Amino acid sequence: MKTVDVVDADSHVMEIPETWEYLDEEFRDRRPVVARAEGLTTMPHMDAWWLIDGQIHPRLWGRGTTVSGTPLTMTFARGKTFTLGSQGLTDIEARLRDMDAYGIQIQVLFSSILFHRVTEDPRFEAALMRSYNTWMAKRCGERPDRLKWAAVIPMRDMDACVAEVRRARALGAVGLMIGGTAGDRLLHHRDLDPFFAAACDVDLPVCVHTGWSCPGLTQTCEDPYAALLLSFTLPVLMAFFSLTAGGVLDRFPRLRVGFLEAGAEWIPYMVGRMDHYHPVIRDIGWGPHSKKRPSEYLTEGRLYVTCEAEEPLLPQVLELVGEDHVLIEGDMPHAEARDTGIQELRERADVKEDVKRKILRDNAIAFYKLS
Repeated sequence: MKTVDVVDADSHVMEIPETWEYLDEEFRDRRPVVARAEGLTTMPHMDAWWLIDGQIHPRLWGRGTTVSGTPLTMTFARGKTFTLGSQGLTDIEARLRDMDAYGIQIQVLFSSILFHRVTEDPRFEAALMRSYNTWMAKRCGERPDRLKWAAVIPMRDMDACVAEVRRARALGAVGLMIGGTAGDRLLHHRDLDPFFAAACDVDLPVCVHTGWSCPGLTQTCEDPYAALLLSFTLPVLMAFFSLTAGGVLDRFPRLRVGFLEAGAEWIPYMVGRMDHYHPVIRDIGWGPHSKKRPSEYLTEGRLYVTCEAEEPLLPQVLELVGEDHVLIEGDMPHAEARDTGIQELRERADVKEDVKRKILRDNAIAFYKLS
């Protein structure tokens, strides 16, 4: 076994049909099912989808493109170095072996399909998320010392949202996964305040994860490359705006938030642009809604960001965010997962040794309160 002093702050599970076994009775007939196709000439390895409310997910062609390696019946999933049992957590020991091979002691796991907007029905969406959360509690409960998980939270139904936040804490979740927007609403919309209040009440961190949460943005992209770089990633930047300039951190001083899987190099750009416009907007009288400049919130110790080992601007990010607030992401078993990532970070000459330890382990323990 390689070194095991690493906490992977953001990896994944690939959903399987059993994920939906805990759906409420009224939604059983609408449970997601697997559809397959043969003879595809474009991306033939992506030959299976979830069929949900008459629509396929992921959608790999045309307006509204999204990307995923689930369901596991697709050829793409079967070609990965990770076994299907490891990807879908049907073989917990296989996942632990993969973690050992990467030198990971603990993983915090997130959904793969539910950062897609898979239904237009908020009540059904909430039911899907409840089923997923129940399933994940059972899966990770087999090895709670090494497998942690973040609950998926239905942000388009506030009653269901607040109830699920409380249930997530009872189920053993260590974080609350949301997208960068709540559908077509930015996260500083006052209707969403009950969620942030509930997160503070149960003392769970809000994990803003990349994903196709913004319908209008999703519809602008027509191929996987654009979908990953734009409609998948940009909602995280929109969330950063909302939480700082939108006043959410002012209204909820006990809130802690992580921005996951967008890399970390966007932080200098966003902070620079937002600080640039802040006095202009203030002097004209157009706002902003926050009490401070965005950069000032980074010094309060409530904001965290995941990084990837090869990012050239990591030293600048550490200077802005603080060395106690950058986490390592592994992204297992997604296509971006690299078995060299941890070693690449260890070998960097521009990051101090004690800071590397914080990125690889200590900061995630603090963010998720794992100790």
